[in-house]
Amino acid sequence: QDGQYYKDLAARLVIEDPHAVYPTSSYRESKGHTVSTDDDQAVEAVMSFSTFTSIRVVENVLNLDQKILRDMYIALGRCVCVVDTNVERFYSEQLENYFKHHNIHLEKLVYRAMEVDKGIGTVERMLGDFKRLGVSRNAPVLVIGGGVLSDTAGLACALYHRSTPYVMLSTSIVAGIDAGPSPRTCCDGFGYKNLFGAYHAPVLSLTDRSFFKTLHPGWLRHGIAEIIKMSVTKNEYLFNLLEQGGPRLIETRFGTLDCAADDEIQVISNKILGAAMRSYVEAEYDNLYETHQCRPHAYGHTWSPGFEIAAGLLHGHAVAIGMGFGAFLSFKENWITEDEFNRILRLISSYGLSLWNDILENKEQVWGAQVKMVEKRGGNLAAPLPKGGIGKCGYLNEMTEADLYNNISEYKVVVQSYPRAGLGIEPLCSDVGLEDPSTVGTETCGHHH
Repeated sequence: QDGQYYKDLAARLVIEDPHAVYPTSSYRESKGHTVSTDDDQAVEAVMSFSTFTSIRVVENVLNLDQKILRDMYIALGRCVCVVDTNVERFYSEQLENYFKHHNIHLEKLVYRAMEVDKGIGTVERMLGDFKRLGVSRNAPVLVIGGGVLSDTAGLACALYHRSTPYVMLSTSIVAGIDAGPSPRTCCDGFGYKNLFGAYHAPVLSLTDRSFFKTLHPGWLRHGIAEIIKMSVTKNEYLFNLLEQGGPRLIETRFGTLDCAADDEIQVISNKILGAAMRSYVEAEYDNLYETHQCRPHAYGHTWSPGFEIAAGLLHGHAVAIGMGFGAFLSFKENWITEDEFNRILRLISSYGLSLWNDILENKEQVWGAQVKMVEKRGGNLAAPLPKGGIGKCGYLNEMTEADLYNNISEYKVVVQSYPRAGLGIEPLCSDVGLEDPSTVGTETCGHHH
């Protein structure tokens, strides 16, 4: 009799709530409402979509007693994992032991993930691997790596069967508080950053700072730019924490290297990661499909896409230049005080990030980036800048070509008084062992090992 009850229930739910009986995966739901004229010659529709995701700051996720990944994959019996070459070098044995211990079959796909690899060719190769392994739409792919891999593998998951879920285990700062939980998956194309992409958030995003101890200091430095970004336009508490932590955050790799368990830098590191994550997700997930352009987390990203690749800059240094220039524009607009302006530039500079690069002298290129950004933002510049104090945001929507050129000239004079005349420490991809994206065509990128 119980069996018949459940059969009747299932038959009813097929009509009333099909997600309860035959879900494609348990992470997404959608519905729609249509109305039509009597003769059916005109139909109007409204569609809505819900996606479910969890974000966690965790410690030592690959320790055998840490169950978060086990719980995700134990019922499936298999885990298809896209892993960064550098992560594989340091953590291969630990990763394999974890899944073996929990009797879960691991299929590893190892990809190099430098900035030059962020082309459509990489994404196509991933799609080929997914097809070869028969990835299912109810089995999340595990992605382990930094910002580039979260972008490219996330895009591959978005494209495969039109939508395949994935879990993001972030091993860098950029991924941990920005690219990892971000729904904006992407790759570069035709010399432009992130020209191709899809909105596809991970179903679970994990940030584990224990991975930071093996990172090159230059990679950490450029990742911190994304945290500064959130602090300036969204979270003054986070800004104050960054002032407290200072360069020691880089020296100790966020409290994972050469410091005692009770060292204050441990506490500050976790507070910074948590506050940065919360601020980013609040801003990003409230505007999942970029349906409007009031986006505080785009601070520093208005002009930088036009010169980042050409200058061979690390993303964080390009963003830092954009943030410094943006803070200067805010000060000129009387949106922030001189003291607040100086605090912002001092913070950026104290971490060894760039305030200036001579590529800004190529003003036509910067203007070209602005024109392209207006196209991308639906006809508005909508440049997010601090307004009304640190931790608050406003939007600059107009700047003529002549004004842009004058502002760049004035900004160059201002940054001369800062350490290193505004230049960053190891600002180039080539400085931290990455190929220079300005000298490598994106069509040749995406080396797969």
